[in-house]
Amino acid sequence: MQNKSILARAAFSMSLALSGGLLFAQAAPGGDSPRPPPPEALAACQTLKSGQDCSFKGPQGSAQGTCWAPTGKPLACKPSHPPAGGMPGQR
Repeated sequence: MQNKSILARAAFSMSLALSGGLLFAQAAPGGDSPRPPPPEALAACQTLKSGQDCSFKGPQGSAQGTCWAPTGKPLACKPSHPPAGGMPGQR
């Protein structure tokens, strides 16, 4: 009987610890949300369609890529080879 009580307490403690860890694993609101693409990336796709090749000169130099838009976001030039550290908006 005592073993069942110990096992029940251990199981409860483990589930509590795991669920608490999941709460902290979620990003804080406004913490690391991605920034929008630079204006140059938006302008590069202004007259193009999704999937078309594009290029622009932005804050971190020249980039070539493809026009792309996440759901509900504007079309922008997504670099094929972003610079080390990522493009602004993707860090």
